Amino acid sequence: MSLRWAAALCVLSAGGAARAEPPTQKPIVVHVSGHRHGPPASRRDPTAASMVLRGEALHEPGSTPADVLSQVPGVQTAQSGSASDLATASIRGASSAETPVYLAGIRLNDDVTGTADLSTVPLWMLDRVEVFRGSAPEAADRLGIGGAIFFEPRLPHHPELGGGFGFGSFGELATWLGAAVAAPGAASMVALRRSSARNDYTYVNDNGTRTTTADDRVVRRPNADATSYDSWAIGRTTLGPGGAEITTLINAFDREQGVTGLGLIPAETARAHTRRLLGGITARVPCHARRPGQPAGNCRIELTSSAISAGNTLSDPLRELALAGTQVSSVGQRFSQQVRLIRELGDRVRVSLDGDEEAELLSVATPGAQGLHAGRQVSRGAFSLALQAFDWLELYGLGALECHSTSGPAGADHCGVLEPSGRLGARILLARGFSLLANVGRFVRVPTLGELYGTSPQVRGNSTLEPELGYGGDLGVRAETRRGAKVPAWVDAFGFARSVSQLVAFRRSGLGYVRPFNVDRARVLGAELAAGAELFHHVRSTLALTALDPRDTTRTVGNNLIPFQSRLSTSGLVELYAEPERSPLDRVGLGARASYRSSRVADPAGLIVIDQQARLDLQLMATFQGRRLAARLAVRNVTDARHFDVVGYPLPGRSVHASLEAWWR
Repeated sequence: MSLRWAAALCVLSAGGAARAEPPTQKPIVVHVSGHRHGPPASRRDPTAASMVLRGEALHEPGSTPADVLSQVPGVQTAQSGSASDLATASIRGASSAETPVYLAGIRLNDDVTGTADLSTVPLWMLDRVEVFRGSAPEAADRLGIGGAIFFEPRLPHHPELGGGFGFGSFGELATWLGAAVAAPGAASMVALRRSSARNDYTYVNDNGTRTTTADDRVVRRPNADATSYDSWAIGRTTLGPGGAEITTLINAFDREQGVTGLGLIPAETARAHTRRLLGGITARVPCHARRPGQPAGNCRIELTSSAISAGNTLSDPLRELALAGTQVSSVGQRFSQQVRLIRELGDRVRVSLDGDEEAELLSVATPGAQGLHAGRQVSRGAFSLALQAFDWLELYGLGALECHSTSGPAGADHCGVLEPSGRLGARILLARGFSLLANVGRFVRVPTLGELYGTSPQVRGNSTLEPELGYGGDLGVRAETRRGAKVPAWVDAFGFARSVSQLVAFRRSGLGYVRPFNVDRARVLGAELAAGAELFHHVRSTLALTALDPRDTTRTVGNNLIPFQSRLSTSGLVELYAEPERSPLDRVGLGARASYRSSRVADPAGLIVIDQQARLDLQLMATFQGRRLAARLAVRNVTDARHFDVVGYPLPGRSVHASLEAWWR
């Protein structure tokens, strides 16, 4: 299956794909000069609390998407084992289902649980990761209660040929190859990666007795191997002198792996097969022919078609995972069409109008039981306005109205959900290099098809569920030192508040099945800090810190903390580096990253607690010959600290990873 997908991508390398990269917009912003290590905020929306990660942050050997996102304030991840096991992300106390995750502009959140599995996101082909905390930009098709996360792939610009390999602890082995061709007005790239690992690290099995260590024993993780294939085909074409552009992209992902189960009760024979194919095409066309000397981009139309098909098959022949049967298969498909008109009125106003049509299909099958077949159609209209009111004041507004029509075992519901969402933002320049940012908004999450109609006899649906509604706002400052400062530095600091009602929760019936219902209310208060500085042109440091107070306000007695949310988390990096002149060596760096998460409750009653976690990672990197050759070495969890995440899933101890890549341009 994987090899057939890879072959198909090679044939289609000149066509097919989604919104891999937003067009270079003419930003209506206050331009503040600064050093090259200024606040890493996204240019999609300068009024929002955002952070962009790129470069070495994405290419450290042994690093996972969950590791990368842990460097962003406000983001917390949940993991169930190694790099190939389920991992999810949440922002500012929201659930992972309330946080849309996009790969190349296509939403990855499934319609069974509403979450996106970060372990299926490929870091090796990414150009950058953009995280919006609390407020999503107009490029998102869902204004998530928890903001949005965008994983954006590399796009071809010039001819090149590259390859690399990596290896590490627990049988990790990866190889990849990529090639790009380019001509005036056109470029395309194809890349393929294969990776595998045994993931047989050791962990402490306490036999369920946390109060004593007498019966503790060190065991090796069984049935944890994984093999995956990841393929990309990307093309860009410019048509004629008018500036029309077509961007195409296809990505195929395939992984077969063992499913180990809990650390206390491992599974020996369960297996899982995950597959995903996504792609689309975006055309950007000027509204009218551009005359010689006329500025480009003052009016354009964007037409986007995208599709994603994702499936998962879980086999449990000995019923070690307590499934409804020996096999559960789910397939989700989504097709969308979008048209966007962007009009720039001078240098101070930019207006966009969006119209989206989306169709989703979900099928869940269990042998010997009635399966689920459901669908949803979404019609969406959106409007945004960016206004440079004064030289010191920028305003931003975004509004959207969505109509959700669903069909399933309970029948059809035409436009059963019609909900508005939107946000108002402002950026005020208080002084050179110092800005004040503020945002308020209303956000909606519509129940998934799995929540509405169930996924198995043990997990029933509830077709009367109401959408989750959230209201939130934040206030922050963004500052950086002036260009040429002896100590270049930057800081982003935000305080935020959010309230959510009609949260979807599950309860167990007397007959043994669980069913969702609307009951919960929650509020989250918090503060975030992101900062960076550079000393003597040889020392670089960054810090991310989040303080959170997440409360379930439905509960009036006992514990009311929201499960799986740490109240304090930090991540800090210190790197010593050198960039010698007139040398084949471009850059060499030695870095140490320390991270900490306070303890979390894992159930509404607060009886199960996931212990606090502290980790230290070391990394060494060197690039040569204009960054054509790169060698990297990393030691993860240097102290070999023993950690468990989610409930009962052991995380890896100390591990060593190395990679080497080369490019010919």
